[in-house]
Parts: sequence; structure tokens; C-alpha cells
Amino acid sequence: MANELYREMASYIDSKAEWMKERRQDFHKHAEAGWHEVRTCSIVADHLVKLGYDKAPCRILMGKECMAEEERMGLPDQEELDFIYQRALDEGAIMPYAEKFKDGHTAIVAILETGKPGPVIGLRQDMDALGVVESQDPSHRPAREGFASIHPGEMHACGHDGHTTIGMTVAETLMKFKDQLCGTVKIVFQPSEEGVRGAKSIAYSGVLDDVQYMIGVHMGARGENKGADLQFLYGMNMANAKWDVYLTGKACHAATPEHGNNAMLAMAAIVQGIYGIPRASLGNTAINVGQVTAGSGRNVVCDRVKMVMELRGYTQAALDYLVPYAKRIIEHAAAMHGCTAEIVKMGETPCYPLDDKGFVDELNALAKRLGFKTVDPHPDTNSEDYTYMAQRVMERGGKSCFFLCLSDYPAPGHAVTFDIQEKDLPHGAQFFCAAVTYLMGLTK
Repeated sequence: MANELYREMASYIDSKAEWMKERRQDFHKHAEAGWHEVRTCSIVADHLVKLGYDKAPCRILMGKECMAEEERMGLPDQEELDFIYQRALDEGAIMPYAEKFKDGHTAIVAILETGKPGPVIGLRQDMDALGVVESQDPSHRPAREGFASIHPGEMHACGHDGHTTIGMTVAETLMKFKDQLCGTVKIVFQPSEEGVRGAKSIAYSGVLDDVQYMIGVHMGARGENKGADLQFLYGMNMANAKWDVYLTGKACHAATPEHGNNAMLAMAAIVQGIYGIPRASLGNTAINVGQVTAGSGRNVVCDRVKMVMELRGYTQAALDYLVPYAKRIIEHAAAMHGCTAEIVKMGETPCYPLDDKGFVDELNALAKRLGFKTVDPHPDTNSEDYTYMAQRVMERGGKSCFFLCLSDYPAPGHAVTFDIQEKDLPHGAQFFCAAVTYLMGLTK
């Protein structure tokens, strides 16, 4: 039977279910935010080496070996990077691999070379946590069962711990059945998707330039689609720009405010101005000032403000309209109050299709033939820096597909009580393997 190989792979993945649960919960407990993923990367690297990915003709690219240095965005300062590296070592990061991931070089690409002619396929999973303080309430399963994050302000509240686990399982399964495969598979473990900061450095490194088929995964809420396993996405990814804005004024006593330059007033004018940008006919837009840190005391005129914000456009033209408008507001509102403004780019993605609609329909049909319960493909309007990988591959004539591994969520993504059900993770790994064998001509 043409699908016998896939059935064997799927059965093997089912046998890994308990391991996947333990692995995901360990990553959840040791959540590492963007550019912090040293411990996570070292565990992935150790796993890949034990599987034999370091032996020719296979390869493992770590850190700088698969990243374009100049394309990394929103890096923490050196003091934070040093602290994170030491924390990872203290919590069991595996040497000598951990050293490869210092200073925010937290990326891995495992390359499975079969030695036989066939397609070049890329599979992507992200690894980073969010800047969220996880709930410790006993009603929250990770807190109740002892695997809630031990890092205050870092939490896997979007399922990336599950993505990493899926990728490790796929790497193991493909290696186990390597002799029956053909072509090349590149398994990408990406840092810092939150804030759309990490994918560009991998896409622009050249490692994906020969990829013919690129597939990305994300956990998704099953919601009312009871019993569904997968959902495929298509359409344009929202273009966005993420900024940190620093305002500098002059402090003085609040009793004599004329002696200072109040950065708080500049901030207030900016917030009102940003949200008041007029609508345009170029496409829908979304704006959010998500965090403001300001001031030093009740009786001190504020001299420093940090603002964390993002701009999104449903078309590239809409974002291109927003960006200069927002910059003018920031610069002139600061000047109006005698302050200066610095805008630091922390992340960005272009408006580009996540996928090839025909390819999406093809893989959705494959999933149904193999027994997966799928939800009809639907347009995606989120921002996801997988866009950079899709763009790199599709501009060179390749195809891209992005799918959701569905699970029952007790709370929305990014919430302090977010969680996934580990029993759903095998579906993601199984479909990756189904797609690989299908594209190699080994599964119908």
C-alpha cells in the first residue's frame, strides 16, 4: 500500500505521546521569552545529536550558522543576555551546545539528507514564550500539577512549547525512517516569533533558498469544532511594525514645572494622536499602545518615558500610510513639550501570503484522505513572522502552507491561564510526516 510508510510513522508518533507530554511540560515550566531560548535550544540540539543529525550527510546548524546577524530585531541588552545565559546553565542547559546560543543566537536548523534525489522541504516551529506572568491559581492546570513557569514574566501562553515538542518528534520520526525517504528535509527551530523578531534572520541567512515546499505549524483553538484535529490557513498576513519609543525631557520640582520639560505630557499627546490617525482607503488598520513606563515620583516632573506600541495594516499600503504618520506625531508631540523622541524598531513583518492557496487545498485534501478531521481552510489576518520564510521560498518559485494543530483551550492565547492539551500534539507531528512523505511521492 502506498500509505504504509505514513501509517508506520503515525503509529511511532502515537507511541511517543507520553514523552511529548513530559517534554512539553518541561519547556512550559522553564519558559524562555524571545532571544532567551538558550536552555530550550540546548535540549533540542542534544536531542538532534543523539538522533545522528550531526553525522554526514546530515547536518545541524546552530546559532550564527543559520542566522543573518544584521536581521535580528529587538534584542535585549547585553546585561540581560548574560543573565539569561547563566540562568539557563543553572537550570540544566546542556553543554557544549548552550554556548552556541549565547547572546541571542537561539536558532537551530536540522538538515536530514537522505542521499537520494527528491524535493527540499522546510518545516518550521517557533520556541519562545511571552512576557506574561502565569497564573498560580489551583484552577489553572499547570499550577495545580506543578509545571507552571518558574520564570516570573515569562510564560508559554501561545503554545510554542508544543511547537518545539512537535518539531523534536518529527525530527526523531524522520530519522528513524530515513532509509525509506528521499530528498532533503530542513527542520527549523525559530526564536522570538512573539514580537515578530526572529524569522527574518533565518530566512535571510540563505538556509531556505533551495527549499521547494515550506510548511509552518501553530497551535489553534478547537472551539466549537469538536473533535477536529487540524485547520489550514490562507490569505494575506497582516503587515506590522513594532516599536519601543523613548521620550526624554527634563526633570524638575513639580511646584515649578516651568523649569522642566514634561515627557509625560508628550506621551499623553502621542497616545491621543496615534489613536486619532485618520482612516484611509488603503485597507483596515489596527493600532495599540500596549505599555507605558514613566515618571519617578509624585512631586517630580517626568523626564523619561518608554512606550511599547505596534501598528498593523491589512495591506502593505495601509501600514506604509500609518508608519510615517505615526512618526510625525511622535516627533512633533515630543518637540511641542521640549522633549526628544527615539523610535527603536523591535519587530516587523511584511504583508505577504502565508501560503499558496492551491497548495493549502492540496494538503487539506491529503489530511482528510489520511483520516484527520479538518476544519475548512479560512483566511488568516494575524501577524506571524513565518511570513519571511514563506516569502523567501515563494519568491523563488516554491510553495508554502501554514496549518493549525487544534486543541481545547481553557483561555484565549496570551492569557495568564492559557494551556493546551498534550494529547493533541501528535496530530501536528503526524501531519508534518504525512506532508513530507506525500511531497516525496511516498503517500497518496
